[in-house]
Amino acid sequence: MDLKKFGKAILSGILMVAFLSLTASAQNNASFTTTDGTTVSLSEMRGKVVVLVFGGSTDPQCRSEIKMLESLSERYANKKVVLYWVSIDTPANASDAQLKGPCGITTSVKVLRDANRAAFKQFGGRQLPTIVVLDQQGQVSGQPRGGFNPNSDFINDIAQIIDGLLG
Repeated sequence: MDLKKFGKAILSGILMVAFLSLTASAQNNASFTTTDGTTVSLSEMRGKVVVLVFGGSTDPQCRSEIKMLESLSERYANKKVVLYWVSIDTPANASDAQLKGPCGITTSVKVLRDANRAAFKQFGGRQLPTIVVLDQQGQVSGQPRGGFNPNSDFINDIAQIIDGLLG
């Protein structure tokens, strides 16, 4: 192999590793605002499986997303699992008061705000909803899932991932 090509290949590899490390670090340090104005950081969630469902209050699947999270919340109530519905709505589109009952549903599911969509983008979100599962070390487990089919066995699909991470 030509020395010049070899050098370029090595440099490309180093840059790719650096990019992936920075991306993982940014994901691990993502933070959100609650509807009460407090900040929640993913780095504070170490030791727990974290499920983030990014959605919008005008998303047609919003009610189904919340119901799925409620079901999973009940299933993992006494486990080291936290579940959040993360609104990508801006405050102009959905106030904090509106997000306390997202999609017109009163819920026990915790709601976070990612109004500038920074975390949504960091996790590779392309469509709503995007579901991200993080392991106890804060690393993304598998690929973020885009879309939601309420007719599928989605709850058990996510539960399988969570169960696998809990061991």
